[in-house]
Amino acid sequence: MAASAEELRRAYTDWTRTSARLMEEARRYFPGGDTRSSAYYTPYPAFMTRGEGCLLWDADGHEYVDFMNNFTSLIHGHAHPPTVAAVTEQIARGSAYAAPSESQLELARLLCERVPSIDELRFCSSGTEATSMCIRAARACTGKPKVMKIEGGYHGSHEIGEMSLVPLPGKSGPPDEPVTLAPDRSINGSEILDVITIPFNDADVARARLEEHADEVAALIVEPMLGGLGMVPPEPGYLSELRKITEECEVLLIFDEVITLRLASGGLQARSEVTPDLTAMGKIIGGGLPIGAFGGRRDILEIFNPDRPDSIMHASTFSGNALTMAAGLEAGVF
Repeated sequence: MAASAEELRRAYTDWTRTSARLMEEARRYFPGGDTRSSAYYTPYPAFMTRGEGCLLWDADGHEYVDFMNNFTSLIHGHAHPPTVAAVTEQIARGSAYAAPSESQLELARLLCERVPSIDELRFCSSGTEATSMCIRAARACTGKPKVMKIEGGYHGSHEIGEMSLVPLPGKSGPPDEPVTLAPDRSINGSEILDVITIPFNDADVARARLEEHADEVAALIVEPMLGGLGMVPPEPGYLSELRKITEECEVLLIFDEVITLRLASGGLQARSEVTPDLTAMGKIIGGGLPIGAFGGRRDILEIFNPDRPDSIMHASTFSGNALTMAAGLEAGVF
């Protein structure tokens, strides 16, 4: 007979006694003991103390095979020896400077050479920041306020990035014209009105909605493989059709390749031979340290050129920090 939920809970608690104690203490300092929603599960997550390669060890000394790799950011696994050596060498010279570094240039060159859409780029500190800056760039270039996104698509922890993340039966509307839903009560008002939602893998609906709203939509942002709903691949020809439609409607196409960049050295756009106007990156380009980057056509990225009197502001204390650049360069030599 299968174990009951209560029996499984007791077995888990017995297995992770140290984690249970740590979680009780954590609840004094974090809401619910949690500081990262994506890594939380009930009754409490096991606390990890060490990682090596594909293995993790928890606070009770148990060994696990890690299939998450910190949400795919560790393409070489934990404590990759060459990356550890590069980070150790760099931190002795300083972790971050309020100044440019040669390592920024080297990693930027590597990415521009590999990713087809990227003529120029800027580093930031997360995939969330990368997608947000892509959207700001699109709005600045087109002068249009709205953004079209895919139902079930996730683009980080900002208002547009989380819209219609979970299609809810009875609330999300008809399949060919989904209602834009806020993820929770923290988002309301104009943010919802600025997003138009369409289904994934339906080029006909994309064409109809873009043609209807072309005069107000700055960009269509899409994960070229839908990660938010379980890595759903694009149908043959779907991405190339999106490219064609957005060009006809004078709407910028943004690929969120924060996840899919790991599928090839040039990302899914290289494999599909579809080149967007802007690309958001993160995760694996930082060698396991926090990073984001956004890039694309030179004429678009030049709006961030500080020598321009009308340049768009983009400042972040840890963008392009020396420690992450060292890790990203070492991990990127593959």
